[in-house]
Amino acid sequence: MRTQSKITVKAWQSPGILLEKYDYTSGTVEPLPKHSHDEYQLGLSFNCQGEYYYRGSYNPIPIGSLSIIHSGEVHSPSQRNSLPTPVSFLMMHVDSNLLKTITSEIACKRVSFPFFPQVSIRDRQIISMFQELYIPETKRLTKLERDSLILDLFASLIILHAQERPSIQIPKIVKPAIARVRDFIQCHYADNLSLKELANIAGLSSYYLSRSFSRGMGVSLSAYQMQIRIDQAKKLLAQGKPIVMIASEIGFYDQSHFALHFKRLVGTTPGNYKKEQ
Repeated sequence: MRTQSKITVKAWQSPGILLEKYDYTSGTVEPLPKHSHDEYQLGLSFNCQGEYYYRGSYNPIPIGSLSIIHSGEVHSPSQRNSLPTPVSFLMMHVDSNLLKTITSEIACKRVSFPFFPQVSIRDRQIISMFQELYIPETKRLTKLERDSLILDLFASLIILHAQERPSIQIPKIVKPAIARVRDFIQCHYADNLSLKELANIAGLSSYYLSRSFSRGMGVSLSAYQMQIRIDQAKKLLAQGKPIVMIASEIGFYDQSHFALHFKRLVGTTPGNYKKEQ
């Protein structure tokens, strides 16, 4: 008698998206029936050739490619009933209104839901961003880092792979708006700021603010906030404050999270920096 495959699922939720990681052991599996979702579905298989019945035909999904299923479209995955070796893959369910909003922000006008004609794509940059949302360190991302990563992922997907690709508007550097956001981050660097919150302060869309700030300041919003935090940490270390207290005071989850970013930006650990003062 053949052994049934054991399935392990890990799930994370972020505004507008549901992330899932599936791990199957070798063994028999029960194929899923045809179905549809209100959300867009993105998938990435690490070690198994996939297949989708989608829009009336069967489509192979090569290992390492990103599959894209449009919201509301009937589909079903591979009808294989056994796995000779273990299989791992990632899934993401994306609120259709989130993609519609990002498409409208890119085009600077109201548009419909984006449609992706290719069932699977090979785009290293997009796949890298997709995977970055799943790595363990993602749980330590600030809201601003997470929001920016999600925006960059979907903006790239829409601009490069949608059937109707919005023309890219080079954002003007809106100095008063950038100044308001810059000053707000300087005063609230320890807070877990969101991109939407900063966009409201600027009076701009999230996409436009993100691009305009990067052009005007030379760094992204999340990088600017992190630099302010580390600059403040250096002052507190020089004053002799305990590292664990500093980590909490400037907005890090824990001491290891603080040390990770401090070394990345300063080149040494907080402990070594403190000794040298």
